[in-house]
Amino acid sequence: MSSPLHEPDDDDVLSAGSQSQREMFLPDFSNISAGMNEELPKPALNPCTEVQEESENHHPQGLELATRRKNSSRENPLQRSQSQSEMSWRKPDVVSKKAEFQARIQELERASNAVASFLTLFKGAIAEISFTNENSTPADILLVKLTEMEIENTNLKRKMLEKEKCIQELSCLLQKEKANNLKATNHSRSVKVVQTRLQLQIQKKEVENDQLKEYMKSLETKIAEWNTQLRKHRHQTLTWKETNEPKKIALKKATKVQRQRAECLEADIGSLTSQIKDREAKLSETFSASSVWKSHYEKVVEEKTVLEVQIETLQKQIMSLLEDLKKIEDSGRNSTEDLLEKLHSSDSKNESINHENEKIKSTFAALKDKVASVEEELLELQEVEKQQKFLAEEYKTQVQKLQAAAEEVKSRYAKVLHENKLMKASKDLELEEVRSQKEAHFKELERARGLPKAAERRLQECHKNLLYFKGRCAEQTQTVRELQVQVDENDSLLKALSLEEKNCHIRLKCESLERKLEQMDADNAELENKLASQEEHLKFSELQLKKKSAEYGALARKLEATLEEGRQKVSEEMERLSSKEQALQIKIFDLETELRRKTEEQKQLVCQLNNNEQYQEVCLKEMQHSLDKSENQNKSIRNYIQFLKTSYITMFG
Repeated sequence: MSSPLHEPDDDDVLSAGSQSQREMFLPDFSNISAGMNEELPKPALNPCTEVQEESENHHPQGLELATRRKNSSRENPLQRSQSQSEMSWRKPDVVSKKAEFQARIQELERASNAVASFLTLFKGAIAEISFTNENSTPADILLVKLTEMEIENTNLKRKMLEKEKCIQELSCLLQKEKANNLKATNHSRSVKVVQTRLQLQIQKKEVENDQLKEYMKSLETKIAEWNTQLRKHRHQTLTWKETNEPKKIALKKATKVQRQRAECLEADIGSLTSQIKDREAKLSETFSASSVWKSHYEKVVEEKTVLEVQIETLQKQIMSLLEDLKKIEDSGRNSTEDLLEKLHSSDSKNESINHENEKIKSTFAALKDKVASVEEELLELQEVEKQQKFLAEEYKTQVQKLQAAAEEVKSRYAKVLHENKLMKASKDLELEEVRSQKEAHFKELERARGLPKAAERRLQECHKNLLYFKGRCAEQTQTVRELQVQVDENDSLLKALSLEEKNCHIRLKCESLERKLEQMDADNAELENKLASQEEHLKFSELQLKKKSAEYGALARKLEATLEEGRQKVSEEMERLSSKEQALQIKIFDLETELRRKTEEQKQLVCQLNNNEQYQEVCLKEMQHSLDKSENQNKSIRNYIQFLKTSYITMFG
């Protein structure tokens, strides 16, 4: 302790040596800082002053960024398009610069960690030296400088972390804006595709309208032909009336005889119908008895279907019996006609009348076919109207979808702006959510370990239930089969009883019909007069002519009504088509305006995205500039630390 006090010459020599070394080192440091930071007018000797100047210069740079952003937003659209073309080839350079920045940041972190470790060691060495030399003033100065260096290092680390966060936020914003650009391009493509589809549909509608016009012309020609045919048929009916007037007088006499015979036949038919009703009542009683028996087996659905089929078969048998009765009556009538066939003269007249009636029927059938074709054509027109309505509804839905898509784009753009504002505040919340999700995931994994055992238990229980239900199904099938056997046996008994009763009724009917035939033979013997038979045939033919004339008149009226309705429908359809075409043109115009508006919005979005990219590039450049400055500061700190090492080695080595 006494040696430094009594030997001031050695201390003076050491201080002089340290001053000379500082003078040798500090000019180099100033040259380095002047070379790396040409903007500063005077390089600072101490690193603490450099850090303070950088912190002071950081705020005006932020102001410059704000002014540049405002100026970039006020540029012309031509300048924006030029900047967009320049940005397309600058993007890969930006990505490479980002990678270089990250590498430099990692190197700076490593260097700062090494400096911190070295400073701790250096503090220990200084503490040891302080015990030996308590009165030495340079050690105190160095300790003060070391503390300042530590503060500067902590400030630098904090700034580096803030810059890393800014870089990450900018990269996230770039990715989101690229995704929005892709969505906008995809939406514009879909709008173009919809426009092409609408144009194709409009062309198809025009072709369909032309076809409908040609079809209407063909219908008008057909209607004219039908009018001419109706006139011809009316002329023929008038001629028939003139020829059949003398025949009417003879037919009036035959009507009296036919009335008497008809009254007799009606009485016979009434007796037969009463008998048939009695038998139907008996059959209904049997059916009611069978339905009472079947009510016990309502639960089985298949039995009901079998019974319904049986009832239908019985009804068919009854119809067949009635047809047999009609055939027997027809045979009796045929016997009377055989007697009347002897009158050849009347037969020849009747045959001529029948030929004429057949011709009229053929013409009537042709008219019916034509009416059916007209109705089919009207149905086709109605189907075309339905299709056009369906297409109009589809157009409405497409327009609504486009409007919804435009609203979605607007909402997405507003959401993007809102999300850009909330990005900084949401990061901390996302970290907490990730932690909570991880904890929940671990809890779910612990729960999932016990799930396989529970699943195996459930499978065993399901297997047992399946076996139990299979046994139940087998038992139910056996019971259903037994019930079907019982139903079949009962049905066979009912059929046997019903057949026996039917045979008895048929025999009674046959006997009654034979009696009636004998009566008819007696009556036919009285019909030998030729004049009576001729009068009957003439009257019958006159009645047929009247009926046919009335039918022709009704058909003519119907045809005229259908033609008028067809013309009205055609006119209505033409008006509807014209209104629909006008509506489609209006819709197309609206869609075109919407497309123009959307394209303008897309252009505005692209310009905004370009401005954002330019702003990000400017920010990246400024970040690079600040990183270069920080690297220069770190180099100066390292050089200064080396100088301190050499000075202490010379002083205390």
